[in-house]
Amino acid sequence: MVITPTIMTMSSQRGHWSVADAKAKLSELMEEARSRPQTIERRGRPLVVVVSIEQFEDSDDAARWRRFVRTSAEIRAGGGADLRVPRRTRRRTPFASA
Repeated sequence: MVITPTIMTMSSQRGHWSVADAKAKLSELMEEARSRPQTIERRGRPLVVVVSIEQFEDSDDAARWRRFVRTSAEIRAGGGADLRVPRRTRRRTPFASA
């Protein structure tokens, strides 16, 4: 009896890809990501998640980022802002020799 080892590069779970498979089948991965998030793993550990642009734009992180960019642009358009930073006070350091 001969036993031949089989190396599976894609996880048995749907939506999980090895880095090698993700590179080799990028078009397929992107198509799958349109319907549900796809996890790319390195050595069996999750590395990144690929999501559709619609899911990304609906996320809270994307909304916060857009708000930050919009507010920054408004501040720049208004001539910028003054940032007042108080002077540093001298304090004792634990690394100074006694």
